[in-house]
Amino acid sequence: MLHWRIILAVVAITVVLGVAWLDQFGPRPGIIMLPLALVCAWMCAGELMGLCEKAAANRMGGSVKEAKQDRTKSIPWRPLVYVATMFTVLCSTAPMTLYYPDGGVSGRTGWIAWGLIGGLLLALVYEMVTYDGPDQPPGTIHTRLARTMFAISYAGGLMGFVVQLRIISGGVWAQPDGTDDCRWGMLALLTTIATVKMNDSGAYFAGHAFGRHKMTPKLSPGKTWEGTIGGFIGSIAGAMFFLGPVAHWLGCEYNQSRNEWLVGVIIYALVVGLAGVLGDLAISLLKRDAGVKDSSTWMPGFGGFLDLLDSILLAAPVSYALWMGHVVGP
Repeated sequence: MLHWRIILAVVAITVVLGVAWLDQFGPRPGIIMLPLALVCAWMCAGELMGLCEKAAANRMGGSVKEAKQDRTKSIPWRPLVYVATMFTVLCSTAPMTLYYPDGGVSGRTGWIAWGLIGGLLLALVYEMVTYDGPDQPPGTIHTRLARTMFAISYAGGLMGFVVQLRIISGGVWAQPDGTDDCRWGMLALLTTIATVKMNDSGAYFAGHAFGRHKMTPKLSPGKTWEGTIGGFIGSIAGAMFFLGPVAHWLGCEYNQSRNEWLVGVIIYALVVGLAGVLGDLAISLLKRDAGVKDSSTWMPGFGGFLDLLDSILLAAPVSYALWMGHVVGP
């Protein structure tokens, strides 16, 4: 499996860096990377629904098809989840697509909230239209609404923060001459991905080499404390490289002393790395609940999109908060 992990990792890195390079020449920052974000959010939403369907099928002792046909199992309607997820991600692009550098009256992240509210309204209307009457088991609608909104929030809301990272701009993020091409946003996005994935890689290799003490034996048996420490070392290395040489290469200059920069980078790496670990464990929890090892099987060595993006998605809002709080940045 290791060779498949290496092959797919190289492919994924090449795609992300290639699209990021092309995005610099787009009509607006982030517009070329947007289709990639939409595809990833769509796939994650589908895999979340798949986990929900498998869990329901296991509970009833039947097939996934039978579980989906039984409305008492409170399985969300896939088309609704897909539409609401896409709507949420598209709403997050408002500062880019509608020329609202500061987000307008909603603020930057407020647009994600509007997307989620739209998803909730769609879900409520769907339940009203398809209501079967008082004969259905109590709590059926509440459960389906909760599952629907979880899928939309996870796949759409968290991906919205990935988009928001790319379009960080304005104010202190502008260049000294007043121009603003969102280069700090590009750095924020790439640094988030690198910090999280270096954590994954560090944990994988350190765990295989030195792992002795299980961290979460029931939830994720393969994780060890030694691997976790190796992961945080990887996070720090990744953050230092992207916030150092890569930042300089992108033309992002700091107004900080070297010590201030170093403290900020270490704090950023540890907090974002921890968020990535929690994101990984969160999807492990859902997979255990569904009784499956991977969220999908189409990527040998990785599983599915959720297995590949779980740590990035939960780390994105944490990273965004640290950038907005100027823990790192100019």
